[in-house]
Formats: sequence, C-alpha cells, structure tokens
Amino acid sequence: MIKIIYKPTDHRYIFLYPTDEKGIKDLKQLEGYLNKIPQYMFLPSFSGIPKPVVFLNKFKTTDGKLVYWTYSGLWKTVIDYLITSNISFQSELDDKFKYTEDLNIPKLNEFQEYVNNWNLNITPRDYQIKAAWLILHYKMSLSQLATRAGKTLIAYIVFRYLLEHGCKNILMIVPSIQLVKQGVEDMKEYQEFFQTETIWAKGEMCESSNLTIGTYQSLVMRADRKNKKFNPKWFNKFDIVMVDECHHLVCKSIGTIMGLDWMKNVKVRFGFTGTLPEEGTIDSFACHSLMGPTIQDLSPMELVESGVLAKPNIKQIHIKYNEEELINDYIECGEYLNSNYAMENGKKVLLPKESRDFTIQHQKTLPFAIKQTKKLLKPHEYMMYLIDLCKAKGSNLLMLEQMLLHRSKKRVNVIDNLLMNLKKNVIVFCHHTEYIRYLAKHFKEKFPDRNVLQIEGTTNLKKRQKVINKMLENDNCILVASYGCCSTGITFKNVDYGVFAQSFKSEIIVKQSIGRLMLKTSEKDEFYLYDLVDCFPTKKLQQQGKAKLKTYQKEGFDCEIIEALIK
Repeated sequence: MIKIIYKPTDHRYIFLYPTDEKGIKDLKQLEGYLNKIPQYMFLPSFSGIPKPVVFLNKFKTTDGKLVYWTYSGLWKTVIDYLITSNISFQSELDDKFKYTEDLNIPKLNEFQEYVNNWNLNITPRDYQIKAAWLILHYKMSLSQLATRAGKTLIAYIVFRYLLEHGCKNILMIVPSIQLVKQGVEDMKEYQEFFQTETIWAKGEMCESSNLTIGTYQSLVMRADRKNKKFNPKWFNKFDIVMVDECHHLVCKSIGTIMGLDWMKNVKVRFGFTGTLPEEGTIDSFACHSLMGPTIQDLSPMELVESGVLAKPNIKQIHIKYNEEELINDYIECGEYLNSNYAMENGKKVLLPKESRDFTIQHQKTLPFAIKQTKKLLKPHEYMMYLIDLCKAKGSNLLMLEQMLLHRSKKRVNVIDNLLMNLKKNVIVFCHHTEYIRYLAKHFKEKFPDRNVLQIEGTTNLKKRQKVINKMLENDNCILVASYGCCSTGITFKNVDYGVFAQSFKSEIIVKQSIGRLMLKTSEKDEFYLYDLVDCFPTKKLQQQGKAKLKTYQKEGFDCEIIEALIK
C-alpha cells in the first residue's frame, strides 16, 4: 500500500510513503515510470553517462523511514498510473488541495451573465467564457486551447474575476518580448481595468500594478543568486500566476521561478498552450509538475467547424531526386561531415570567403583511412561508404540530407513554381538562418514586382512590426521566416498561404506554425499550406514527412500527397 499526503500550508509538493513491503516495490516501479532518461542520451554521439530527469525524489526521515516526494501538479499523473497499474494506494488529497471552493463560483449561465455585464469592447465567445469558468474551479490546471482560440481574452476573464473576488496581484509569464507587448495591448483593447507593469529588458515598472507581464528570461534574474537583480521576495506579492505557451515549462528558468517560497501563497495557477507534449513523456511531466493536470482540450478543428478559424487545405509535396545525379553532392557533403576541422590557436579555420557556401564554412582535412578507401571504391560505392559513416555518427545522416537540400537549386524551382500561382500574401517557413537569407535574396530577384520580407532570430521587434504592417498594407508579400520566430508571438492578419520549405520534426512547432495561418477574416475562410518533403535515398527527411502526416491526421486536417520529380 502507498499513502499519499500533502501539507495544507504548502501545495507545492505531495508525499508518498509505503505502508508495507509491497508499497516499497510499487514506489520503485513508479520511480521508473516518472524518472526517464532523455532519448538523446541513447544516441551514439552522446559521450556522457545517461542520467534520468528526476520527478520522483526520495529521502529518509530521522527514524529511517523512506519517503518519496514529487511536485503537486503531478498528483493526477501519479494517481492515474497507480490505478492503471493496479497498485493499492490511499490518498489524502482532499478537495481543498484540488479545487478553489472559497471563490464561490456561480453556475455557468450565471457566470456568463456576470461576464457579459462587463460590456467588454470585444464580446467573448461562449467557449471562452466556459474555458475561464473551468479554470477558476482549480487551484492548478493546464488548458490545451487551439492557436487563435483567444487565450488572452480567456485570461482577462479569469484575472478580472479573481481581482473582483479578493485576489490582489497577478503574474503572467510569457516566453517572448513580443508576447509581453501583445498582452498589454490586448488587455487594454478588451477594456481598461488592470494597472499593468512589464518585466523585460526595457520593461515599465509600476508600484501600484496588479498585473505583471514578464518574460521568464527576465523574471528568473530575481531568482538567481548570482544575478545583481536577485530578489526572491519580490515575488511574494503575487497570489495568481499564469504561464502562456506553457510547453516551455521544460525550460529551467520557469522551474526556478516557480520553485520559490512565494508559490505557497498562490491561490490559482494555470497555464495555456495550443500544443501539449505527448502524455507520459519528460516534457509532459515537466508541464504537469508545475501547472497541474489538463482540464480542457479545445482542438483547432472544433473551432473550424464552429466557424471561428479558417479551414486548412494541406498538400504535402514529395520531391523525388535522381540518385545518380546526387552522387557528387553526397560525396562532397559526406566528406565534409566525416573530416576533421583545421585548427589554429584553438579555433576552427574558416575557408576563404569565395570558397564558402552556407553548408560548408570551415577548412577540414579528410582522414587518411577515408582517403585510402576512396582510391579503392567506385563513386557509387564510395558514396554508400560515406553514408554508412554518417549513420554511425547518429545525427550526421540528417545533417547530410539537410546539406543536400540547401545545395539543390532545382528544388528552389519547385518553390518558385508554387509562388507564381500564390498571388496573395504567403509565409515561407524555414529552419536555418542561412537558408532564409538565401531564399529571400533569390525571391527578390525572381519576383521583383512583389514585396519580399524576412524575419529571423536576429530581427528586432521594431523590424518585425514593420513586416507585419507591410503585410497588412499589401496583398502581394512573400515573407521568408524561421519557424522559431513565427510559430509563436506574432499575429498575422492577412496571410492566405504557407510553405514549409524545410522539414521540422517537432509536432509542437508544426502545429503552431499552422496556427499562424488559421486566422479567419471577412475575406478568408480557408487557407492553403504546401509542405515540401525531400525524398532522398537515405530517407531521413522523408521520415519527418511521415511524422507530419500523422500530426495532420491527429488534428483532423485533410492532406493531399503530390509527387514532384526533380529534373
């Protein structure tokens, strides 16, 4: 038997201890489930000792008894696992631990009337009011709400109700400066109510604020002993905390912030995301551990069917290559990946500028053994030999295909042919900065009559806003942008088309990038996405394409497969 308890004065943790010998074995089994070793540690390229990410900790009491503890947000994960595994347990997690009974939340229809009486400038939809109503019932919760569901308006409803019912200060944690600014503007747009301060490099402090919006990168400085801004007591005023895009909870900074003593005083903590990690993974444990169980899941297709979002039309274009024509490129890229860097004063030596391209930047030396093998093999055999060497080094095979993709000028013709037929605004999503710059330069030459724009990691906020404004003012823009910069934090109100010009295996990034296109307007009730998948003989990027098909299927999106042969 396992007994589960918590401290009424501190809801940050739950404690588990065995009451008999079987309980000891069962807790070891639970420990094996929660404390997982990250997948990258199993790769051949990983040189360290594999260690698990620990969610279930343990200690011995003064009388020698073994006690396990974990983060309170995992209470449902733990209990669900024990039930599924037929493990006997006794739980003392009462309703006061889970629910906000002291708020006296009215019935849904009464709550809806209460919110409507605010006469907000933007009338909340029924599902937004219901989502806020559900959140208010729980002391800790996660809500998976589709991109474009209006999460900020839902947060506004929760925040305002809480302030009108005894709470005093709210902390809203977001992953980017863009979301800080967007949050402030949105709160004002709904209706002036909060005294807001912002925490980022150029944030505005306000002594009388009751809503603080900040990036976790800036907030963590107050929790870092080594930082000049270290001041953990600064957090003590907050009794409400919300984390936006909470799949970022795997970030160490947020864990540091929410592990401080101030969390003892928090009455309600909740998180939003459009893309929760797969259940039972390290990332999902990280999300639940700090925010709690998932209480609602509103999918994009539910909002499409109810007329809130634009309908997706997805075409996955499989780009087929002639293997014989790839031999020289395979050999050149394979040799580069399997060569040794030339070093000078401990630094890698760059090639002369005229000899560089964005896949090959440094001077390298081919090992003697590979040189000798090259003499003995025919070109195709030598190519296969280099491919096998890349396979032995784990991620090198994927890097090899990415280099081939970057070097293929013929595949750029495929994108050109697409863009010729996409007359309205389009976003071309890429992964690598060099490829963004390469395509942007190419499109400016190829399409002189169109506005070609770009956003990459180094693009500052002012320039990003100029891009957004340019796309609002024009209907002939081609934006080349990184997945990372555009998948969250930027709202595009005038985009009909998207092109995935580089493959990306992250389900979260894929879903969020699609979300950039789903805003419905008076002139747009559907959008088109063209997902380019390079089918090289080594099939690494092709596997990512298959993974994306599963994502589309899981989300309920139809996807047509089109084959294009590179000639």
